[in-house]
Amino acid sequence: MFNRLKPEDYPDLKKYFEKHRYPLCEYSLASIIAWNRCLYEVSWKPDGDLLLIAETDIEPPAARRLLMPMPAPFRDIAPEELADIARRNRHCRYYYVPQDYFEKHKAGLEELFTAAEQPGYTDYLYNTRDMAGLEGRKYSKKRNLIAQFNKQTAAARNVQVEALTPANNSACLTLLDRWAHDPEAGAHLDMLNCERKAIVNGLKHFELLELGGVLVKIDGEITGFAFGSRLSEGVFVLNFEKALDNIKGLYQFLDNELAKNLPPNYSFINKESDLGKPGLAKTKESYYPACKTKSFMLTLK
Repeated sequence: MFNRLKPEDYPDLKKYFEKHRYPLCEYSLASIIAWNRCLYEVSWKPDGDLLLIAETDIEPPAARRLLMPMPAPFRDIAPEELADIARRNRHCRYYYVPQDYFEKHKAGLEELFTAAEQPGYTDYLYNTRDMAGLEGRKYSKKRNLIAQFNKQTAAARNVQVEALTPANNSACLTLLDRWAHDPEAGAHLDMLNCERKAIVNGLKHFELLELGGVLVKIDGEITGFAFGSRLSEGVFVLNFEKALDNIKGLYQFLDNELAKNLPPNYSFINKESDLGKPGLAKTKESYYPACKTKSFMLTLK
């Protein structure tokens, strides 16, 4: 039987995520918990040395699917075992199958499953050092925008960057409420209600989920924040980033400060997918990703 996922499950399930090698952002346990009950209901079940995770859409039709099984200790899972796991647990579909796994096992997978790429779910990964340094000609536009931000705020305003912690993250909730009720601010904020729920979940359980990030204050008021979670060894996933885009250069400043303030063990930042939005894809490409990785869906034949 599958169990409904709760934030309090994090300490017990964490061991399954510590050594995994799936590069997609969907395999951050903290992110799974933050997004739970926003778009879909998540449940879990131990199965031998595996942790199985299932998603069920909240809105009808209530489609069900499994994520890739999480072995502890981590091991490669053969296509035959993947098919057997799905049948045993009365699921017919896997989401978020990483490109490298699919390409390695392509022949075996296509004997057992119908495979399709998931449009809009290609993840963008960046060198943390590049994001922090912004060196070279290709980043000149980013440096220029940050310079404009610094110039705009230097004359009359005081800019502070703080680590996001349980002690100060409640101010981010206040900020979200203020933005939601301010027509002028709201016009400059691209955020769906489900995303707001996920942000609130993350902030509410910030310490439990071992999240980290930064916030930016101008004249003592928060104007933006960015936070995320451990994805795998050496990779930090930026789950949420919100700032007012009517302050020129603020997003670029926030990106840069987050990268500079990450613990040194994080060599890469996963900035998630572009959701098939051309504007978002253009923004992600403008930071010159070190690599991109696709996501596939598998359906039992």
